[in-house]
Amino acid sequence: MRISLLLTLSFIWLNATGQKHTFKSVKSITTDINEDGKIDTIILSSSLQGYVNYNRISVSISGLPKKTFRAKGEWTEVDDEFLKSNKNSIDSKWLFLKKTDKHSAILLFGVQDGAGYRSEFSILNIENGDVKMVIDDTGKLNIESPIALTDLNDDHRLDFVYRITFQCDQVLSNGKVCAYSPYFVYTVADNCNLNKPLMKAYNQKYYVFDGYEYSEEIAIFYPDDGSKPRIWRKPKAKR
Repeated sequence: MRISLLLTLSFIWLNATGQKHTFKSVKSITTDINEDGKIDTIILSSSLQGYVNYNRISVSISGLPKKTFRAKGEWTEVDDEFLKSNKNSIDSKWLFLKKTDKHSAILLFGVQDGAGYRSEFSILNIENGDVKMVIDDTGKLNIESPIALTDLNDDHRLDFVYRITFQCDQVLSNGKVCAYSPYFVYTVADNCNLNKPLMKAYNQKYYVFDGYEYSEEIAIFYPDDGSKPRIWRKPKAKR
């Protein structure tokens, strides 16, 4: 009787403190994640009220232990704009999967508000018989506008490209002047870091390069004809 009472009180306390969560399945996805010819399973589940979005992902690779990850907030569907230029390896908008013969990567998109700020953005790397969350950003990296997940330098390793939402403060007859918002490039690996050489090369090819940080002090001119942007003005160098 005493044990039963303690268990009941513990259950009530866990619910009162919010430490116990009941997860309901949102989506189950089956696919060959790591290109070994065997079917693997991804289960998305939610403890959120209404569970329109999800806050837990479980990845079961055939022959390996299941790996489960929780969102700090919640994940939602992949951005429509991202899917226009990036082909998903699965027929689902709940996450984005891409594979190479070296590894695979999963992108998890957090909710974005009207100003462009994203609550969370996560990347899972599947490699060498393991699944690891290599990026789980809640604002430090400012992953507001994901651009691409692709192999930029033909090394069979995926590179993630994104930008920060930028402001424009001047409209001209043939274009507009906006803040310097470079493309950031992170090479997806267990030690997922900013790849400065690839970032510089990517911006020199598709944008303009003037440093590794977003800056409203550097003004960039964006021509209306779609041609390559160029530096409009920048702070004078300190003597």
